[in-house]
Amino acid sequence: MEKQALATAISLSMSLFSLMLLITAIFTDHWYETDTRRHAENCERHGTDSHEQKSRVMPMYHLPLTDASSPQRNIGLLNPIPIGNREEDLLENWRSILGLGVLESECGRPLFSTYSGLWRKCYYLGIDQDIDNLISKGIAQRCTSVKYHFSQPIRLRNIPFNLTRTIQQDEWHLLHLRRITAGFLGMAAAVLLCGCIVATVSFFWEESLTQHVSGLLFLMAGIFCTISLCTYAASISYDLSRTPSFIYGLPGDVEHGYSWSIFCAWCSLGLTVAAGCLCTTYPFISRAKAVQSKTARDSSV
Repeated sequence: MEKQALATAISLSMSLFSLMLLITAIFTDHWYETDTRRHAENCERHGTDSHEQKSRVMPMYHLPLTDASSPQRNIGLLNPIPIGNREEDLLENWRSILGLGVLESECGRPLFSTYSGLWRKCYYLGIDQDIDNLISKGIAQRCTSVKYHFSQPIRLRNIPFNLTRTIQQDEWHLLHLRRITAGFLGMAAAVLLCGCIVATVSFFWEESLTQHVSGLLFLMAGIFCTISLCTYAASISYDLSRTPSFIYGLPGDVEHGYSWSIFCAWCSLGLTVAAGCLCTTYPFISRAKAVQSKTARDSSV
C-alpha cells in the first residue's frame, strides 16, 4: 500500500505541475512569433532609395489603426484601416496598391515582428523604430484580439467574386480551427483538474479504484491537449497558405516559428500522459504481483 500511495503522489505531483504549465500556456501570448529584422535589413541593403521602404510607415494594412479621420493618413488612393478591418481594406484597394507599385516586391509590405497566442496578437517593441513610432503616436495599436467569431460577409467591390468567396471560406475554416484549439485546450485543463481532485481523494478512499479513474482522466486530458496542439499547428499552416499570398503569406527571409508558450503546452502534455500511464497501469501491476506472490506461497506450502 505504501508503494501505491507513492505512485499516486508522484502522478499527482506531475499532474499538478502539468496543470500549471497548461494554464501558463493558455494565458500567455508567445505561441507563435515572427522576426522581420533580417527582412528589413535585406530591404534596406537592396532598395534604400526606392519608395518601398517608405511604405513600411504607411498605415495601409496589417496595422490595427486607431483613427481613420486624419487626412494626412489618406495616401494616394488608399484608405486607412479602422479597427477590425485590417486585410479587408487592402483587398478593397488592391488594384490601386498594385498601381502604386507598393506590392511589386516583398519589400513593399510593412512587416513588423510580432508574437501571438490564443487570444491576442502583438507587435514587439524596441525592435523596429517604425512600428514603435506608430504605436507611440497612437496610429497603431500594439495588440489586437484574435477573432473567434465570423463577421458578416463583405462583398469586396474591386476584386473578383471568386476571390472574395475564397477569402471568406478560408476565414471560416480558420475560425473553426481556432475554436477547436481553444475549446479542446479548455477541456484538457478542466479534465486535468478533475483528475487531480480524484487523485487527491485516492489517499483517503478506495485507493485502487480512484487511482485508476484519475489515470483515465489524465489520459483523456492528454488526448484533448494533443488534438488542440495539432489543430493549432494546422491553423498556422493554413493561415500562411491563404490567398492572396501578398497579404497572408510571409517572405522567405522572415523568421517565424513557435515560441515558449506552446513549449509549455507540449511539456504539459508529456507530464499528463506520464501521470495517466502511471495511475492506470500501477493497480494492474501491483495486483499481478500480489497474485504471483500468493501463488508462490501456496506452491511452497
